[in-house]
Amino acid sequence: DREAARAAQELDEDDEEQLLEEELIEGQTVDEVAKSLHAVLKTHGPAYVPLFQNMLPLARKYLQERDPAARQWAICVFDDLVEFAGPASAQFAGDFLDAIAVALRQTESPDLRQAAAYGVGIMAKSGGDAYADFVIATALPAMLEMIGRPDARETENIFATENMVSAVAKVLRVYVSRLGGDAQAVLQAWFAALPVCNDDEEVPGVYEYLVQMLRENPEALLAGNDPRAVKHLVKVVVEALAVCTLPQELAQALVGVMQGTLASFDDAAKAALWAEIPREQQQALQDKGLI
Repeated sequence: DREAARAAQELDEDDEEQLLEEELIEGQTVDEVAKSLHAVLKTHGPAYVPLFQNMLPLARKYLQERDPAARQWAICVFDDLVEFAGPASAQFAGDFLDAIAVALRQTESPDLRQAAAYGVGIMAKSGGDAYADFVIATALPAMLEMIGRPDARETENIFATENMVSAVAKVLRVYVSRLGGDAQAVLQAWFAALPVCNDDEEVPGVYEYLVQMLRENPEALLAGNDPRAVKHLVKVVVEALAVCTLPQELAQALVGVMQGTLASFDDAAKAALWAEIPREQQQALQDKGLI
């Protein structure tokens, strides 16, 4: 065992160099395995599930490794399984849900946390009812806790945090009716965690859900146009429009819901909100022709 040998300080310089070379080769090999598996699952979907048994021992092994990168690799394999096999993947849930629950709170490895958060979002979106209890009772509280940490938006954590914000949006889309009396608090925590702008793959879905909520149930986010909530909305929408790369239709939808929210405000109140927007963001919106 490499880690055991290192811990026991049994390695000289040559031994350590050899181990590093072995780890590099192994890492490249498992990356290729993961890419191949991704392609096979994407092509064959649920039809591949019976053959996944052949992959299971390796994925289990990597889930038990102390190295976060190894566990991240295994979680990404199971993420792909859920994404492309859908509900048929649930027969393997017992092999990876506990590992994802632990990874969601893994403060030492943002990449591992990001892989786990992505998996939760995929469970909500594609996994079916078999994952509902885990997503709602275990994963959602963990993600809200991590999103709320003081260091959530530090550079090393931002992609993991934004993946969690995206995953919470996916959970809300599917399971908001199952959250009962907690739904309002979860929505408010999600809204407070905006904006997101760094992960180009996840950003559009987050703002699509924001537009949906503001059209269907603005009260849940804005509490009767509470000034603090409206101020936060303007900040979020302006930053999204100025900084993020959004599809034109989505950008126009965001402009529309913001204008709708501000329709009842007088010119002085609108001017006060606009004055708090950084000058470079004001200029970006003008350059894009959005105002």
